[in-house]
Amino acid sequence: MIASFPAAGAGRTFGWLSGEEYLPCGNARGVDELRSGRWERDTVDEIVRAAQEAAAPHVVLVGHSMGGLSAIRLSGKLGPALGVPVGVLLLNTPCPDTAGRIPTMSHSTDAEIADILAGDGFPAEVLADPELLAEVAAGVRADAEVADRLAEWVNRAADIDQLHVVATRGDTFIGTERCTRWRDRVSGEFRLVETEGGHMLDGTPPEVLRGAVDSVVAALRDVV
Repeated sequence: MIASFPAAGAGRTFGWLSGEEYLPCGNARGVDELRSGRWERDTVDEIVRAAQEAAAPHVVLVGHSMGGLSAIRLSGKLGPALGVPVGVLLLNTPCPDTAGRIPTMSHSTDAEIADILAGDGFPAEVLADPELLAEVAAGVRADAEVADRLAEWVNRAADIDQLHVVATRGDTFIGTERCTRWRDRVSGEFRLVETEGGHMLDGTPPEVLRGAVDSVVAALRDVV
């Protein structure tokens, strides 16, 4: 089974995923929901229930940008709860630095957020409307605050055994170097794919993304 976690402000469903039982999940909807543990408990329960109903032999957590930090946060809880192998695939997810920081928009102005979103093909008519932009920017900042807290947790608490990462060369916000740094945080197998596309995976061939998922599944099938 595959469970996915989106980037800040993105839709929940990854249209290129196919071939296995698929469950789109959400990130925490605010710092309070993250700190209380409510999001973690509810999401673990949701994934366990779906995996058991599907009799899934393994679970792959796919996280895009901040969604990758969500996937790492949950991966340690899911293995014991499921009793089956759990793998993680990160898509343009930044590795925190030694202080637990990542590239963030939590303190960006509306105009700065508009510039970043415009580079990823966000609808120009929305960005040109001050009221719509203000609404979008507020949501992005709220998501970014959650990502900041997740990054701090990953930096001090995460024990990562195996990890698969996709980094797109056109992602000027995160940068491929932030993705390759995950190599230093992984104690076991680490696989990295660098490919074309921007931060929101526009221009990234779907077959590359599906191939990355297949690589995680193949690794999980080798787990005894």
